[in-house]
Amino acid sequence: MSVKSCCIYSTGVISILTLIAGIVMVLLQVFQNVLYAKIKEEIVLRNGTSAFDVWENPPAPVFMQFYFFNVTNPSEILKGERPAVIEVGPYTYREFRPMERVHFLENGTKVSAVNTKTYLFQPHMSIGSQDDLIRTVNIPAMTVMEKFKDSSVIANVISAYMKSVNENLFTTRSVRNLLWGYEDGLLKALKVFNPTLDDVFGLFYKQNASDDGEYVFLTGQLDYHNYALIDQWKGRSSLDWWTTDECNMINGTNGASFHPIITKNETLYMFNSDLCRLV
Repeated sequence: MSVKSCCIYSTGVISILTLIAGIVMVLLQVFQNVLYAKIKEEIVLRNGTSAFDVWENPPAPVFMQFYFFNVTNPSEILKGERPAVIEVGPYTYREFRPMERVHFLENGTKVSAVNTKTYLFQPHMSIGSQDDLIRTVNIPAMTVMEKFKDSSVIANVISAYMKSVNENLFTTRSVRNLLWGYEDGLLKALKVFNPTLDDVFGLFYKQNASDDGEYVFLTGQLDYHNYALIDQWKGRSSLDWWTTDECNMINGTNGASFHPIITKNETLYMFNSDLCRLV
């Protein structure tokens, strides 16, 4: 084969390969555009989309596990001795959080809903039952003693009541009651002096089968990057920062440097509302 023939042959092969590469690139670009278009179509909160179904009823199971420290020497503690406790648990609950009262707004660019959370006990994932008795700190008693420490009248009522029912700074309650609530006799007695006082106490009282207010989400119709982002909560479009006046130094850090964090599905707070509150 002559040099001229080799050059012609090589040029032909290169041309064909270049043509094939060009066709592949065009096809890839077309495929990519179709894929992006499909993604944009599906990632929007609109009836009939996969994204809406997952948002409305999250399929992934969420579990919460609780552990308690059972106090074994309450009498000794009251005498000033060191506490002796035994950890018990876990007590496992599955959390269901469907979106309810869904209502589309502003031509489908926003959607309002409440996020109701329900907890269902999972015996097969727990060590013990909800009826297990736990001896722990009497939180209602300690709370009201601190709250009314400057009122001698109410302080005397608290002391008299606790002696009459043989209660002290420790109480024995079931796991179910400690978590979800029980009527406390002391709180009920104090309602005479403070009618607004709730006489039921529980670590997660009023948090089962309840919601924390109405949210407004962006549907992603205008920009799929904003899919399910929170636009408003309880009618507010922004949340204030913690203030120094209402939040003292916590763990050596100025409370004013902390603020609420907004996520796609819920509002998270840096501190418990009993320690700091929004203004």
